[in-house]
Amino acid sequence: MGQGIAIATTHWGLAMPLPLTPLLTILAVLCVVNALTYYQAQRSKRGRQVSETMLASQLLIDILALALLLYFTGGVNNPFSSLFLLPLALAAVMLPLGYSILLLLLTCFLYASLMQDYQPLPAMPNTLRISIHHLALWLNFALSAGLLTCFMAYLAAKIEQTKQQLAEYQQQYQRQEQILTLGTLAAGTAHELGTPLATIAVLADDLEAMVDTELQPDIALLKQQVGVCKQILGTMIQKVELAQTTALSLIAAPVLIAQVVDKFHLLRPSIRLQVLPYAQHDVMLAYDATLEQALINLLNNAADASSQGIELAMSRLSQQLIIDVLDRGLGFPDELLQQAGTQMMSSKEQGMGIGLFLANASLSRLGGQIVFLPRQGGGSIARVMLPIQQRT
Repeated sequence: MGQGIAIATTHWGLAMPLPLTPLLTILAVLCVVNALTYYQAQRSKRGRQVSETMLASQLLIDILALALLLYFTGGVNNPFSSLFLLPLALAAVMLPLGYSILLLLLTCFLYASLMQDYQPLPAMPNTLRISIHHLALWLNFALSAGLLTCFMAYLAAKIEQTKQQLAEYQQQYQRQEQILTLGTLAAGTAHELGTPLATIAVLADDLEAMVDTELQPDIALLKQQVGVCKQILGTMIQKVELAQTTALSLIAAPVLIAQVVDKFHLLRPSIRLQVLPYAQHDVMLAYDATLEQALINLLNNAADASSQGIELAMSRLSQQLIIDVLDRGLGFPDELLQQAGTQMMSSKEQGMGIGLFLANASLSRLGGQIVFLPRQGGGSIARVMLPIQQRT
């Protein structure tokens, strides 16, 4: 477009006749190349990468087109001849050294050729000779400087974005390393817990026959909790093996909530859990066993902070399902509110922060996230945001 404006201004505006047929043919070829380049760029957005050879070819075409335009418009005497430097600058930043050197040698050859072989520009009117030449020089400088500044600013922004992504990847890698360490320790701990749990079960049976009737409910609860622990340890390895061999499945949101509530009542029968009324969001979520475990971890933490009772709410926001775990505890300190779940830290005296850390890792793997908010009137809200999946 800029080249067309320059040709039209010179030919008609300044009454300096130019060979329009070859000039417009060059511009037409460039238009076709630009259309093909746009098509290639759209394909790259869909995952097909643009190769370095393709980038070098684009710059090569620009250099050759500029050389041909200059050939018909005065050669190196044309004020716009210094535009040769622009594709070389881009090549130096974007391409390997070999490509840059080849383009440099070609440009030097073309520039030297245009010093001897070219079609001179028609003479300008004497009254306009100095001002038009200087104006063209200024436009050339402004164009080159503007394009280079915009490109370098764009490149700097991309570098900064890449740095931020690398920092995020590094944090994710560190969290994955911590999770791997926890998984290894959990496997060993599960194996070691088998013996003491078996001992506790035997002692509970003995105590049941020895204690008074009024203590029988406590003994029954103890035996029931030991059975739950055995069941958890017994199925843990099976769940891990199943997760490694099968893809994620889908689950309806109300079914997930019902399963989580049932398991929590089994684990913490003394805690009152109120499920707040919600619309029947018949939506599907990506699911594996870690999702239930993550939600139960959040409920357990809320129960530890608010023994008088906790609440569970569900809502939908656009393409996300929102699950809120609400408590009336002391809440998170301000310094921990933004970091809760991303590191192993806890606001409880005896807490290690492992539950929140694992819950956050599990939800991230399923495409979700968790944020912690202060609750009006005291307490906190653990908000889980899960992407809604399309039915298959």
